[in-house]
Amino acid sequence: MKKRIKSSLKLLNELKILPSWLILTFDLTIIAIICVFSYLAYTNIGVNLKTNASLLTRFLIVIGIYFFNFTIFKTYQGVVRYSSLKDIMKLLKAVFFSTLCIVVLNEIYRYEYKSILFIYTILINVTLFGFFTLVGFRIFVKFVFQYLNQDEIPKSEKEKIAIVGVNAMNISLIEPLMTPSGKYDLFCFFDTNASLNGKKVAGIPIITTSEPIIKYLRWKKIRNLILPIGVLNENEEKKLIEDCIHNNIKVYKPELLQNTNTSTDLIEYNLDELLFRDQIDIDNPKVIAQYNKKTILVTGGAGSIGSELAKQIASFKPKKLVILDQGETPLHGIQLYFDKNLSECNCVFELVDVTNKKEIATVFETHQPDIIFHAAAYKHVPVLEKNYKQAIKVNVFGTLNCLENAVKFGAQKFIFVSTDKAVNPTNIMGSSKRIAEMLAQNIYYSQKSKTMEIMITRFGNVLGSNGSVVHLFKEQIAQGGPITVTHPEVNRFFMTIPEACKLVLEAGAMGNGGNIYVFDMGKSIKIVDLAEKMIRLAGKIPGKDIAIKFTGLRPGEKLYEEVLTECSETLPTYHPKIVIAKETEERKFSNHDIINHFEDFQKISRKEMVVIIKKIVPEYQPENTEEY
Repeated sequence: MKKRIKSSLKLLNELKILPSWLILTFDLTIIAIICVFSYLAYTNIGVNLKTNASLLTRFLIVIGIYFFNFTIFKTYQGVVRYSSLKDIMKLLKAVFFSTLCIVVLNEIYRYEYKSILFIYTILINVTLFGFFTLVGFRIFVKFVFQYLNQDEIPKSEKEKIAIVGVNAMNISLIEPLMTPSGKYDLFCFFDTNASLNGKKVAGIPIITTSEPIIKYLRWKKIRNLILPIGVLNENEEKKLIEDCIHNNIKVYKPELLQNTNTSTDLIEYNLDELLFRDQIDIDNPKVIAQYNKKTILVTGGAGSIGSELAKQIASFKPKKLVILDQGETPLHGIQLYFDKNLSECNCVFELVDVTNKKEIATVFETHQPDIIFHAAAYKHVPVLEKNYKQAIKVNVFGTLNCLENAVKFGAQKFIFVSTDKAVNPTNIMGSSKRIAEMLAQNIYYSQKSKTMEIMITRFGNVLGSNGSVVHLFKEQIAQGGPITVTHPEVNRFFMTIPEACKLVLEAGAMGNGGNIYVFDMGKSIKIVDLAEKMIRLAGKIPGKDIAIKFTGLRPGEKLYEEVLTECSETLPTYHPKIVIAKETEERKFSNHDIINHFEDFQKISRKEMVVIIKKIVPEYQPENTEEY
């Protein structure tokens, strides 16, 4: 019998989640039907109302008021088959306020026309029957789907899952996780409150063992864990996630994916979130005021850092935002993004190469920027080891062009986005950025009145940037491996793109020209550890499912990256993640000297280039170089 019923209701069982407009239509239809039946019932027993308003008018008033309150309280946004007490409370509020609105309207009408629109007994009838019918409709739908889906997936075939923390948010996950058609078997809760040990929530046991959670997960072969951030202290949280990754246990947020066919699609933490870096928010009014109602130019504005800077600057409501890049396709991409998401921002998009003196001068003359964020640069170490002339052309002379025009056209601030590879450089790219830093500092100190503040920011690798190792690893994992790492001991500092850009904006607002601002990058990460973590996050086992191949250090690459030069001391700023690298070494070369050294750089051989760079940047020590 059960199979016959299920077969006849197969179409219903295969329905996806109903759209919100359809749920709203059902709810209004229920109210409309109850209104009609209530009216007919009272009419049949001789209860009639004499009023100037027509029956249709009164009917439309009731439906309109209910529509308004259903919309206000968003009673239609939930998934009917997973309705909870929260959804019932929304219905109660909507029905109550609808009745209240009708009563108020009724009394206003009585005052104006000495008669009423609605009989209160009918109104009470509609209110009570309406509320219980709306709730009953949801309960019926839940029952039908539970009946149709029960035993669909045997418990033995489900994946065990546990939740850390007993709170309202986590408890709300019990019902969707425990549906018969779901793929999970909710095994237990973990909590730090010892008084909860041995108790149950909706039949799910609570465990408050003093032993590490990972031991219990391994013992009970639980392969999935829901971990809200902040339930455990930072060290315990970090250790648990590391242990879970090492043991191929998936870690999820206490959130369900929206618009899916199943209620048990949980959201996994991404790699950025697993680096345990604190979220940075710019809420300093002085910082916001620095960029509000200013004309701001972002060079390299279609790149990873430049585009994120532009997006964040747009939130400060600048007078004009000029986004400049030499790449046509990426510039078109960022323009489409702004047209769609930030159309209220007054933006201009300039397809210009910073090395073209005439074109860059025209941009400055046309827009007269108050603040410049210079993010345009070539940055790939192996590429620039071979194409060393381009490193000098773009990173040195491109920066100089922007600096000179900023001074000429009266800019207030110039923020140069540099790199930690400029510290004790071992490659052409890092050296070219260090030389650009020197040019910037020289221009600042050569100003008689210091009218333009020039700041330099240094930070390490950013996750998700163009050419990031993370992108490479993802591609290699998708292809089945192997993952290529240059050396077992190579390590790097990492931060996310939004985090780096927020710190650049903070540093740019500090207003201390001539300084090099260094960001707290946290602890360095071994690239091989990052590779293993990404393999395990993909549900694979390093060395077994995906191999890791060591290819040897590339030209110009070094094992470790420093954040500060040995000849620097640091000074604190008001921001805990930003310090000033106070250069104590005397500046030996003027900009005139530097330009003279590179006057004929297009004709210089690589050996000659290395000699010149060493002279200007004594700390430059080429490593793993090759002859090209």
